[in-house]
Amino acid sequence: MLQKSAYTGIAASLIDGKTTHTISLISPRNDGRISAESRGKLQTMWKHAKYLIIDEVSMISKSFLAKLSRNISVGKMVEGETPSSHSFGGISVILCGDFFQFPPVACAPSEALYFPITSVQRNRENSLTGRTIFEEFTTVVTLKQQMRVTDPVWQDFLHHPRFGQVQECHVHMLRTLVLTNPDAIPTDFESNPWNDACLVTPRHAVRRIWNETALQKHGRVAEKVILVCQAEDTIKGQPLTLSERYAALMKQLGSQSRQRKQDLPDVVQIAIGMKVMVTQNVETDLDITNGARGTIVDIWLRPDEPAFTEFQPVIKLKFLPVCILVKLDRTRTTQLKNA
Repeated sequence: MLQKSAYTGIAASLIDGKTTHTISLISPRNDGRISAESRGKLQTMWKHAKYLIIDEVSMISKSFLAKLSRNISVGKMVEGETPSSHSFGGISVILCGDFFQFPPVACAPSEALYFPITSVQRNRENSLTGRTIFEEFTTVVTLKQQMRVTDPVWQDFLHHPRFGQVQECHVHMLRTLVLTNPDAIPTDFESNPWNDACLVTPRHAVRRIWNETALQKHGRVAEKVILVCQAEDTIKGQPLTLSERYAALMKQLGSQSRQRKQDLPDVVQIAIGMKVMVTQNVETDLDITNGARGTIVDIWLRPDEPAFTEFQPVIKLKFLPVCILVKLDRTRTTQLKNA
């Protein structure tokens, strides 16, 4: 009777739910029309559902909320009965989240649910519908007990910016966290937990250099061999000719930036014990989602791979590995035998 969802895969997996795209069969590539096959799937999915929880609702735009309500309403339709005139097909919806945190994804700030409709706004019809649906929520429950942050200084800081009440003591506290500040709190990046810290950066070049440096350090400290895998481009199992390689390169250069970011690099370096991250939603129900992290625990090479010794720090493989076994930090998959 209850469906739980969130906009992103990692947020959905944390509440044992599904993404909002999955529960409504919304695809970024469709034109908004619902096929007969999708209609049947929606009606099967929502036949018994009476409640829907949407977490991290601040990430949802007005236009997306309108699409979500429309598709779920289709899912609640019953053959021979009059369709419900209510939003979301008449089910009860609970919105959870903090509007001071994440903004709507891949759209203008004006698409936020709380943002009033303007005359020049794009997708005005969907935005207007989404805003109208959002205004139907009239019961608000404010949670006041902080369950995640336990440090009193940081807790006090997080409370004040929400209301635009940042004080001088808060600014001073933040400046002590800047590493280039002479008065910064001493930090030993060779000790726990800083030696295992993650870097959050919007720049792909910085991420790539950071990952390569971290892998080299892991190889030295853990005394693990770093395996270098070269991409194999083939057509029907055959290697590309020079002209085909040139055509593939030109196609890649002419593709959209979004598509280029999804392409695999030409060279991938791996090692046992190396930390990895899932970058696409593979199976939300099993917590294999975009942002899920894990560790490589084994690498199986092809039998005809040339022999090498463990004393070589870096090995360039002749063939791609047969299998790379990854242990996720958290997952709902069935445990392997003898694992």
